Amino acid sequence: MKVMIFVDYSNFMANMGCIKEERSQDRVIEFYRVQKFVMEYLSKNPQYRGKELRHVRTYVYTGEYTDSLFKRIKDAINESTGKEKEELEKLLEKTEKRKKGQKKFFKESMTYAFFEIRKKPLQFTKDKGIFQKGVDVQMAVDLVSNAYLNNYDIAVLFSGDIDLLESLKLVKSLGKHVILFSHYKNIAQEMIKESDLVVDFQKVNDEILDRFSHIFEEH
Repeated sequence: MKVMIFVDYSNFMANMGCIKEERSQDRVIEFYRVQKFVMEYLSKNPQYRGKELRHVRTYVYTGEYTDSLFKRIKDAINESTGKEKEELEKLLEKTEKRKKGQKKFFKESMTYAFFEIRKKPLQFTKDKGIFQKGVDVQMAVDLVSNAYLNNYDIAVLFSGDIDLLESLKLVKSLGKHVILFSHYKNIAQEMIKESDLVVDFQKVNDEILDRFSHIFEEH
């Protein structure tokens, strides 16, 4: 059976945030290990025991820090005064650090096998701050189009976003299995009802978390 993995980066990071709150563990996701973790986890499930599972590709969906984004923030700083300006300057500094981390991740990911990052430019307004736009749509399109092309039998989603509900229903109607990996705080109830299997990160032990992440230790 062919397996494709679809990862909502922000949801995955939010799951680790929940783990941090509950277990006081600041975990770093090792994305190059996610594929192996998923395939091993599925192979131990009674539904797939004895079946040949083949990983096709892993997609990771995220917003990208672009020059256009930084220009918008800098323009907002120039138009602001007082406390608002100070807050925007702090946001700019934080965003610059995050861009460096993202750039490193993008570069490293180019060496991962059967792994692809799907990016959409991050947006910014004074009212909303920095936010994603189009990431869920891209994920939904890929989920459905690959189902119609019969590129997978099992879709593994690291997400629980309600925006994916109709896509989930559609691929199931095509005979595909849909499995969700997320923390219960980040999964819509409707997604739980419609999926074939839900793996709740709150309920998995540290040994399982260690298969795709490690606890950050500052040296």
